[in-house]
Amino acid sequence: MSPVPSNPFEIFGLTPSIVEELSERELFEVLKGLYRNLQKAFHPDTARRRGRSDREGGRDRAVELNLAFEALNLDKNRPSFRRHRRSYLQDRHPAHLQKKATELSESLNRQAAREERLAEGYLSFLLAGAGGAQDAGTAWTVALPWARNVLLGLQDVAIKNNIRHASWLLGSNYKNIEIDSEGGMRVRAVGRRHFSEARGTVLLGCVPKDAVNITPLLERCPPSRIFKCPALTEFDPDALPQVSVLNLVSQANFKKHLLSSLCPALMESAYLFSVDRREFNASGLIRLEGVIIKMEALAPAMAGEGAVGGSGAA
Repeated sequence: MSPVPSNPFEIFGLTPSIVEELSERELFEVLKGLYRNLQKAFHPDTARRRGRSDREGGRDRAVELNLAFEALNLDKNRPSFRRHRRSYLQDRHPAHLQKKATELSESLNRQAAREERLAEGYLSFLLAGAGGAQDAGTAWTVALPWARNVLLGLQDVAIKNNIRHASWLLGSNYKNIEIDSEGGMRVRAVGRRHFSEARGTVLLGCVPKDAVNITPLLERCPPSRIFKCPALTEFDPDALPQVSVLNLVSQANFKKHLLSSLCPALMESAYLFSVDRREFNASGLIRLEGVIIKMEALAPAMAGEGAVGGSGAA
C-alpha cells in the first residue's frame, strides 16, 4: 500500500486559496465530492476494460485517494484534518515559498561554485606547463603522449570565417600538423610549402565539432589589423580583407563552453586546441589549431626526415 502523502490536500489538487477561504465543513464537503468522483475514475472495478498498466496505475491511485481521505475525514479525525490544513497553508505561504526559493538559490550557487572550482582545477592542470621556466626556443613534447607518428590535415577556422571566397581557392584554409615518434611537432601553415618546427606548443585535446558552435567563442582582433593569406595573395594581391575573428579562445570561454567536452585524444571532425607558451604568457589565450578533417599514419622514414607527401588540400 502507498504511504500517506506528505500532505493529503495535494492529492485532491485544491489550491491554497480554496483551503484557506472555505470553512471546515464546506471544505470537507468539497473533499467528499472530489473523493467520490476520483474513485469512480480510478477504482479497479470501473477500469477493467482498460489495459493492464492502466488497471495497475488506477489501483495505486485508488489506494492513494483512500489514504488521503482518511487523513482528512473531518467527522472521524478532526485533529488530523486541522493539522494537515494548517501545514498545507503554511508551506504555501508567500514568506515560506520565498524562504524555500532562497534556500534553493543558495544551494544552486554552492553547486555552481563547486563546479567552477573543479573546472578551474582541471584547466590549471592542463595549462600547468604553459607558464613554465623552459626556454621558449625549446621544442616541447605534446600533451597527448599517445599521439605519435601522425599527420593531421586541418581546416583553419578563422580563415574560413573571415574570407568569404576562401573556398574558391584549393587549400586556401588548409594546414598540416606532423607529430613525430618523439612527440615533436612541425606545422605547415596555410599557404606554405614547407614545414616549420612548432616550439613551445602543447596540444590540449579535441572537442567534437558538433558539440559546440565555436565561432562566437573566438577572440576578435582590432579593425586596423589586416589578414594576409599567402594562398590568396599569390593569386590576388588585393585580397586582403580585415580579420573579424582569430584562432584564439579566452580561458573563461574555454572553461565555460569547451572544457566539459574536451577529449585528450586526436579525432576527425573535431576542433584541436593547443597552448603556445610565448603567446599564452603574453595574452593567456588558448589557440584553436583548426578542425581535423584527415588523420594518417606517418611513415617512420618520413617521420625521421620530417618530410611529408602531398598536402591533400581541402
